Amino acid sequence: MRLEFRILWFENQPQDVRTQVEEIKEYLVEVGFIPRIDMEIDGGNISELSIRQQKYDDFDLVVVDFDLGDPARNGDQVAKEVRRGFGFTDIIFYSGKPRVDLRKLVHDNNIDGVYCLARTELAEKLGVHIDQAVKRLSRLEAMRGLIMGTVGKADDEFRALLSAAFASAEASSQAKMTKELDDLVANAAGLAQEKYAACKSFNERLVSRAVTSFHLQKLALFILKGDAVFANCRKILARYDNEVLSPRNTLGHATETRGERGWEVSSHGKPAISSADFVKLRQGMAIHLDNICALRPLLDGKRAEQSS
Repeated sequence: MRLEFRILWFENQPQDVRTQVEEIKEYLVEVGFIPRIDMEIDGGNISELSIRQQKYDDFDLVVVDFDLGDPARNGDQVAKEVRRGFGFTDIIFYSGKPRVDLRKLVHDNNIDGVYCLARTELAEKLGVHIDQAVKRLSRLEAMRGLIMGTVGKADDEFRALLSAAFASAEASSQAKMTKELDDLVANAAGLAQEKYAACKSFNERLVSRAVTSFHLQKLALFILKGDAVFANCRKILARYDNEVLSPRNTLGHATETRGERGWEVSSHGKPAISSADFVKLRQGMAIHLDNICALRPLLDGKRAEQSS
């Protein structure tokens, strides 16, 4: 998940669609994305672009003009090659020709998943299409992923900035920076404690920011302690911090870079996490979520048994 919305646009006369390109850029900014539009004048680069897409998913949308200046290799042929190399990435095929003619070209070339537009409606229809893509990217889980990635990048930039400033500072300034950081951490902990102390009920305490996911796990282990009914669930729950919370914290500050085999994840946490660990992480999260969701019904069942 990223803040950029990237379009690959095949058009041999980019000046002819300059107005539409600017409208699309403005619209992407309006809906909260950074627009990136890569213009290609022909399809000569498709092999290289296909490798990029397969490795990095660089492009969210491909736009192809029919008339690319070469009758032997027009937009329908380029769209066919894009579909072959880009998997299920959406393709917009446009021209001054009627849409019915474009659809026939798409049908004759056996190209799946292509949207055909007239040049005159290009900006408007692209906006509608982007709306649909934005909806998919704006689901809660996607946004969580986006903010985690964004915070990770921002934290890395802050660290690089502050580390460089510290390295170039005189000893007295370094001492001041160290003290300021120490004070910030201490003050934050103190403020959290003050807010927690002001909570009047158990439920107020429970939703306080002072109570972290780690505290909730430990409290659940406490209330389940010594009861044979919960022995197996408690055994799994004891691993929750190491298998979910610690990786969550690590992923929140991880960064993603281009590697030879595709996107590579790097992190500062311990243990370090890479994309090779994602399958195991997802499996672990599923096990723990099922286990945690099973606790309340078990507790309710035990209470019902005791009251009968």
